[in-house]
Amino acid sequence: MKTRVIRTIRQCGMSIAELIVAMAAFSVAMTALLGASVALQTSFSATDDYFLGEGDQLRVMDYFSTDLRRALAVGLNSDTVTYQGTSYTNPVPSGATKYVTVVIPNYKNATSATRFPTASRDVVAYGPTPVKISYYLLGNSLYRVEVDPDLAAGDKRNKAVSIADNVSDFNITDSIVANPLITETVVSISATFAPKFSRSLWAKSLASNATDSRTGTTVGCKIQLRNLF
Repeated sequence: MKTRVIRTIRQCGMSIAELIVAMAAFSVAMTALLGASVALQTSFSATDDYFLGEGDQLRVMDYFSTDLRRALAVGLNSDTVTYQGTSYTNPVPSGATKYVTVVIPNYKNATSATRFPTASRDVVAYGPTPVKISYYLLGNSLYRVEVDPDLAAGDKRNKAVSIADNVSDFNITDSIVANPLITETVVSISATFAPKFSRSLWAKSLASNATDSRTGTTVGCKIQLRNLF
Protein backbone atom coordinates (compact mmCIF):
# COMPACT_ATOMS: atom_id res chain seq x y z
CA MET A 1 0.00 0.00 0.00
CA LYS A 2 1.42 3.37 -1.05
CA THR A 3 1.54 6.35 1.30
CA ARG A 4 0.40 9.60 -0.22
CA VAL A 5 2.68 12.60 0.47
CA ILE A 6 0.77 15.77 0.96
CA ARG A 7 2.71 19.00 0.08
CA THR A 8 1.57 22.34 1.34
CA ILE A 9 2.09 25.64 -0.46
CA ARG A 10 4.77 26.68 2.08
CA GLN A 11 6.73 23.49 1.42
CA CYS A 12 6.73 24.10 -2.34
CA GLY A 13 8.72 27.42 -2.31
CA MET A 14 8.72 31.11 -1.39
CA SER A 15 5.87 33.38 -2.07
CA ILE A 16 6.30 36.62 -3.98
CA ALA A 17 5.86 38.62 -0.78
CA GLU A 18 8.55 36.61 1.01
CA LEU A 19 10.91 37.02 -1.96
CA ILE A 20 10.42 40.80 -1.99
CA VAL A 21 11.05 41.02 1.76
CA ALA A 22 14.20 38.90 1.47
CA MET A 23 15.54 40.97 -1.41
CA ALA A 24 14.82 44.19 0.48
CA ALA A 25 16.64 42.92 3.56
CA PHE A 26 19.58 41.80 1.41
CA SER A 27 19.71 45.22 -0.30
CA VAL A 28 19.73 47.02 3.03
CA ALA A 29 22.50 44.79 4.34
CA MET A 30 24.61 45.25 1.16
CA THR A 31 24.09 49.03 1.25
CA ALA A 32 25.25 49.15 4.85
CA LEU A 33 28.24 46.94 4.02
CA LEU A 34 29.27 49.10 1.05
CA GLY A 35 28.81 52.28 3.07
CA ALA A 36 30.98 50.92 5.86
CA SER A 37 33.61 49.85 3.32
CA VAL A 38 33.71 53.31 1.72
CA ALA A 39 33.87 55.00 5.12
CA LEU A 40 36.71 52.69 6.20
CA GLN A 41 38.67 53.39 3.00
CA THR A 42 38.08 57.12 3.38
CA SER A 43 39.29 57.03 6.98
CA PHE A 44 42.34 54.98 5.99
CA SER A 45 43.25 57.43 3.20
CA ALA A 46 42.86 60.40 5.53
CA THR A 47 45.03 58.76 8.20
CA ASP A 48 47.67 57.76 5.65
CA ASP A 49 47.80 61.27 4.18
CA TYR A 50 48.05 62.78 7.66
CA PHE A 51 51.04 60.68 8.72
CA LEU A 52 52.80 61.10 5.37
CA GLY A 53 52.35 64.86 5.62
CA GLU A 54 53.53 64.93 9.22
CA GLY A 55 56.63 62.93 8.28
CA ASP A 56 57.44 65.37 5.45
CA GLN A 57 56.99 68.35 7.76
CA LEU A 58 59.30 66.91 10.42
CA ARG A 59 61.91 66.04 7.78
CA VAL A 60 61.82 69.56 6.30
CA MET A 61 62.16 71.18 9.73
CA ASP A 62 65.12 68.96 10.58
CA TYR A 63 66.94 69.79 7.34
CA PHE A 64 66.23 73.53 7.61
CA SER A 65 67.46 73.89 11.17
CA THR A 66 70.52 71.65 10.72
CA ASP A 67 71.78 73.30 7.53
CA LEU A 68 71.22 76.87 8.65
CA ARG A 69 72.92 76.33 12.00
CA ARG A 70 76.03 75.12 10.12
CA ALA A 71 75.86 77.74 7.36
CA LEU A 72 78.91 79.83 6.56
CA ALA A 73 76.99 81.95 4.03
CA VAL A 74 73.43 82.01 2.72
CA GLY A 75 72.16 83.05 -0.72
CA LEU A 76 68.52 84.03 -0.41
CA ASN A 77 66.22 83.41 -3.40
CA SER A 78 69.25 82.40 -5.45
CA ASP A 79 71.11 79.29 -6.60
CA THR A 80 74.43 81.09 -5.93
CA VAL A 81 76.10 82.13 -2.69
CA THR A 82 79.32 84.07 -2.14
CA TYR A 83 81.69 83.07 0.64
CA GLN A 84 85.04 84.77 1.26
CA GLY A 85 85.07 86.28 -2.23
CA THR A 86 84.24 83.02 -4.06
CA SER A 87 80.85 82.30 -5.67
CA TYR A 88 79.39 78.82 -5.31
CA THR A 89 76.51 77.71 -7.55
CA ASN A 90 74.25 74.68 -7.53
CA PRO A 91 72.46 74.69 -10.90
CA VAL A 92 68.75 73.96 -10.56
CA PRO A 93 66.43 72.54 -13.24
CA SER A 94 64.31 74.73 -15.48
CA GLY A 95 60.99 75.59 -13.87
CA ALA A 96 62.30 75.47 -10.31
CA THR A 97 61.37 78.40 -8.09
CA LYS A 98 62.02 79.70 -4.59
CA TYR A 99 65.72 78.92 -4.20
CA VAL A 100 68.01 79.14 -1.22
CA THR A 101 71.67 78.13 -1.24
CA VAL A 102 74.04 77.73 1.67
CA VAL A 103 77.63 76.62 2.12
CA ILE A 104 78.63 74.63 5.18
CA PRO A 105 81.99 73.41 6.49
CA ASN A 106 83.40 70.30 4.81
CA TYR A 107 83.52 68.12 7.89
CA LYS A 108 84.27 64.84 6.06
CA ASN A 109 86.82 63.91 3.40
CA ALA A 110 86.28 61.59 0.42
CA THR A 111 86.58 58.50 2.65
CA SER A 112 84.07 59.93 5.17
CA ALA A 113 86.82 60.44 7.73
CA THR A 114 86.47 63.49 9.97
CA ARG A 115 88.68 66.40 9.00
CA PHE A 116 90.77 68.15 11.64
CA PRO A 117 89.91 71.85 11.69
CA THR A 118 92.39 74.64 11.17
CA ALA A 119 92.12 78.14 12.59
CA SER A 120 93.23 81.33 10.89
CA ARG A 121 92.37 84.85 12.06
CA ASP A 122 89.83 83.47 14.51
CA VAL A 123 88.07 81.53 11.71
CA VAL A 124 87.82 77.75 11.96
CA ALA A 125 87.96 75.91 8.62
CA TYR A 126 87.30 72.31 7.65
CA GLY A 127 88.89 71.52 4.31
CA PRO A 128 89.75 73.91 1.48
CA THR A 129 86.32 73.91 -0.21
CA PRO A 130 82.95 74.05 1.58
CA VAL A 131 79.94 71.86 0.84
CA LYS A 132 77.14 73.46 -1.21
CA ILE A 133 73.50 72.87 -0.26
CA SER A 134 70.50 74.17 -2.18
CA TYR A 135 66.76 73.97 -1.71
CA TYR A 136 64.29 74.67 -4.47
CA LEU A 137 60.61 74.20 -5.21
CA LEU A 138 59.75 72.33 -8.41
CA GLY A 139 56.06 71.76 -8.99
CA ASN A 140 54.63 70.56 -5.65
CA SER A 141 57.89 69.00 -4.44
CA LEU A 142 60.62 70.56 -2.31
CA TYR A 143 64.11 69.38 -3.30
CA ARG A 144 67.42 69.45 -1.47
CA VAL A 145 70.77 68.94 -3.19
CA GLU A 146 74.05 68.61 -1.29
CA VAL A 147 77.21 68.76 -3.39
CA ASP A 148 80.38 67.51 -1.73
CA PRO A 149 83.50 68.76 -3.56
CA ASP A 150 85.38 65.59 -2.56
CA LEU A 151 82.97 63.38 -4.52
CA ALA A 152 82.93 62.83 -8.26
CA ALA A 153 80.60 65.09 -10.21
CA GLY A 154 78.39 62.17 -11.23
CA ASP A 155 78.21 60.63 -7.77
CA LYS A 156 74.61 59.86 -6.84
CA ARG A 157 75.18 61.43 -3.42
CA ASN A 158 75.46 64.80 -5.19
CA LYS A 159 72.02 64.40 -6.82
CA ALA A 160 68.93 66.34 -5.81
CA VAL A 161 66.51 64.50 -3.53
CA SER A 162 62.84 65.30 -2.93
CA ILE A 163 62.40 65.79 0.80
CA ALA A 164 58.70 66.71 0.77
CA ASP A 165 55.70 66.52 -1.55
CA ASN A 166 52.49 68.50 -1.69
CA VAL A 167 54.33 71.77 -0.94
CA SER A 168 52.44 74.83 -2.17
CA ASP A 169 54.89 77.55 -1.09
CA PHE A 170 58.45 78.04 0.10
CA ASN A 171 59.70 81.30 1.63
CA ILE A 172 63.06 82.61 2.82
CA THR A 173 63.72 85.99 4.45
CA ASP A 174 66.58 87.47 6.46
CA SER A 175 66.75 90.21 9.05
CA ILE A 176 69.34 92.02 11.09
CA VAL A 177 68.88 91.97 14.85
CA ALA A 178 70.98 94.51 16.77
CA ASN A 179 71.52 94.63 20.51
CA PRO A 180 74.04 96.51 22.65
CA LEU A 181 76.66 93.77 22.38
CA ILE A 182 76.39 92.25 18.91
CA THR A 183 74.58 92.49 15.59
CA GLU A 184 73.09 89.19 14.42
CA THR A 185 71.83 87.98 11.07
CA VAL A 186 68.72 85.83 11.34
CA VAL A 187 67.13 83.79 8.55
CA SER A 188 63.48 82.72 8.58
CA ILE A 189 62.63 79.81 6.30
CA SER A 190 59.28 78.08 5.91
CA ALA A 191 57.36 75.64 3.71
CA THR A 192 53.59 75.55 3.33
CA PHE A 193 51.91 72.21 2.74
CA ALA A 194 48.64 72.28 0.81
CA PRO A 195 45.81 70.27 2.36
CA LYS A 196 45.89 67.03 0.42
CA PHE A 197 42.90 65.11 1.71
CA SER A 198 39.37 66.30 1.00
CA ARG A 199 36.17 64.40 0.42
CA SER A 200 35.09 66.99 -2.13
CA LEU A 201 36.74 69.70 -4.22
CA TRP A 202 40.09 67.93 -3.87
CA ALA A 203 41.66 69.65 -6.89
CA LYS A 204 40.51 73.10 -5.78
CA SER A 205 41.78 72.57 -2.26
CA LEU A 206 45.32 72.34 -3.66
CA ALA A 207 45.05 75.61 -5.60
CA SER A 208 46.29 78.49 -3.48
CA ASN A 209 44.28 81.00 -5.54
CA ALA A 210 40.98 79.14 -5.42
CA THR A 211 38.18 80.88 -3.58
CA ASP A 212 37.21 77.68 -1.79
CA SER A 213 40.72 76.42 -1.05
CA ARG A 214 41.63 75.52 2.51
CA THR A 215 44.52 76.94 4.48
CA GLY A 216 47.59 74.73 4.42
CA THR A 217 50.00 73.91 7.23
CA THR A 218 53.14 76.07 7.38
CA VAL A 219 56.27 74.83 9.13
CA GLY A 220 59.51 76.70 9.48
CA CYS A 221 62.22 78.00 11.73
CA LYS A 222 64.09 81.18 12.56
CA ILE A 223 67.81 80.58 12.86
CA GLN A 224 70.67 82.86 13.85
CA LEU A 225 73.58 82.47 11.42
CA ARG A 226 76.22 82.02 14.09
CA ASN A 227 79.06 80.97 11.75
CA LEU A 228 79.16 84.24 9.79
CA PHE A 229 82.22 86.44 10.17
